[in-house]
Amino acid sequence: MKNFVLETLVDFPDDALSAPCVLNRAHIENFMKLLSENNIKRVIWGYYGDGHSGFLMPGIENDPSLIYDMNQYGYYAKTIDILENPLKVASEYAHKYGMEIYAYFKPYETGVSGDFSEGSPQARLWGRLYKIGGFLSWIDPFVVKNPTLRIKRKTDDLWQGIQSEVIDVIRLTKMDDSETRIKKENIEIWTGQINYRYKKKDIDFHYTETIEPSDRDVCDIYGNILTRKSAPVRVITLSGLNLKEPYFLITTNFSSGKPDFANAWDALLRAFNKQGREIPGVYATGTSIWFPEWEDFRTGGLCFDTGRGPELTYLDLPNNPAPGEEYNEGSRKFRSAGQAKAQGFVAFARGKNAYLPGGLCETEPEVKKFWITCIQEMIDADVDGIEFRVENHSCHTDTPQDYGFNDIVLDKISRKNKDIFKEISNIRTRAYTEFLTEASGLIRKSGRKVRINLNVDWFRPVSERPGSRRLAYPANIDFDWKQWIDDGIMDEAVLRIFAKPFSGIFDDDQTAREMIERCFDKHIPLSVNRYIWANENLIEEFHKVYSNEKFNGFILYETWSFIDFLKDGNCRVSSRKFEPVVKMPDQLWKIKSSTGDMVSELLKQWKKLQ
Repeated sequence: MKNFVLETLVDFPDDALSAPCVLNRAHIENFMKLLSENNIKRVIWGYYGDGHSGFLMPGIENDPSLIYDMNQYGYYAKTIDILENPLKVASEYAHKYGMEIYAYFKPYETGVSGDFSEGSPQARLWGRLYKIGGFLSWIDPFVVKNPTLRIKRKTDDLWQGIQSEVIDVIRLTKMDDSETRIKKENIEIWTGQINYRYKKKDIDFHYTETIEPSDRDVCDIYGNILTRKSAPVRVITLSGLNLKEPYFLITTNFSSGKPDFANAWDALLRAFNKQGREIPGVYATGTSIWFPEWEDFRTGGLCFDTGRGPELTYLDLPNNPAPGEEYNEGSRKFRSAGQAKAQGFVAFARGKNAYLPGGLCETEPEVKKFWITCIQEMIDADVDGIEFRVENHSCHTDTPQDYGFNDIVLDKISRKNKDIFKEISNIRTRAYTEFLTEASGLIRKSGRKVRINLNVDWFRPVSERPGSRRLAYPANIDFDWKQWIDDGIMDEAVLRIFAKPFSGIFDDDQTAREMIERCFDKHIPLSVNRYIWANENLIEEFHKVYSNEKFNGFILYETWSFIDFLKDGNCRVSSRKFEPVVKMPDQLWKIKSSTGDMVSELLKQWKKLQ
């Protein structure tokens, strides 16, 4: 019989947030029983500070604007109160039903980047650390106590008093030089003393429209070139503004019609003082991966510096369309406020965030001590192994290239070296590998296994990295996966694919092929982590991995995609034959139930292979 393991990963906040009730020990026991009955041999359980009351989502209750018509965040908070240490409870029941359990550890994930806008009731209730425009809430207590241990930004482009600079000129740049329907009478300026409930500002200004050469290459978030350097672009200049408010946004008064003024939103707007000096700042549109339901500048606030700055934005879309209304241009859809992305404006705030939201700097000795403490908590929870992943939700920023400038790093830099970024990367790369080595020793000494995610998307030459994934990784650091393998600090490895094609691991992806061959040569068991949500090729992909001698396992990522928790303490595999257990959009349930049916079929076929 082939030595092959079918696994699944539990990102428990996702499961708990989609449940129709508070989860208890009975739910976890029945969950593990169900997985075991379907011949899943190993569970990977996401660690979120389990053992020290880690970084918990706020207990938001009864807010009708949330995606589900239910008390999802309140339930989650009470679930943690009941379970206390979810990883330990999961370990107990996984072992009861004959399964292995690995803790899923993301060292850089110690404070999710989503923030509540300042002035909002959510910020007042749950805000813990300030970020321009709002307050972070889901963040580890260690980070709250030690905010200067986060990954730090460079400061050479900022100056004292930048927050009080008066903005006299705004330049709005289109991605090309084609005509635009925008005229002076269409421009609206909204301002706020805080990032909450902006007010329209009646202000006269000078308006000019010019064609100029672009001063740089501009790419969208996927790496596609929008504008080549020196290519002609249309520029609208607003001058004589005298804007003193900390926050402002530019929009138009269009309520219909085809939009035409587009650019990446970190290239769309630039602000200048009366002396013509450009003022660095952070940007927002209605795009947010956290709490997009609240991204409304009229009734709420906006999320700045989200990591999605290169996303294409149309300035002249309606900024307040009717609920549920969508504007179409070919295959592209522009959604109204209250959905995933509200467009038709770009907002600006002076200055830059001094630190990444929650990502800790690996060169700081206290950070390494804290990470080792987390490792010990996982061991104490009686896991069989610990799996490491550098990809995270705590390093999101529009300018990742500006971070990594912690004092402890700069103190080690040779002044003779002109390539400061390369030296910063070398210092930080060594520090992370040193941490992995120490952690590996501790884990193995306790009789557990060490497994490391080999991120196919990012562990490759910079020029080959998908731009859409840049928000998920700290910049100015390389992760020396080849050394990790060659030095023998891992017992197993995971091939993790997100943005790159799955087929590449069998065909022409040089990085993936090298990862596979290197693990195979070193006799390191290698599993494939596969997103299952709406993946119509899932069963075919599973069999392709199973039949390949280079692979030892297949990971269903993640259980939220195919498991329903029930109010009576039981759970089930989602299916189109069931009604949804919580109220959700029809399209969302269609995807989840179809995913569940597909997983059920895969599990049937897997049972036959046993």
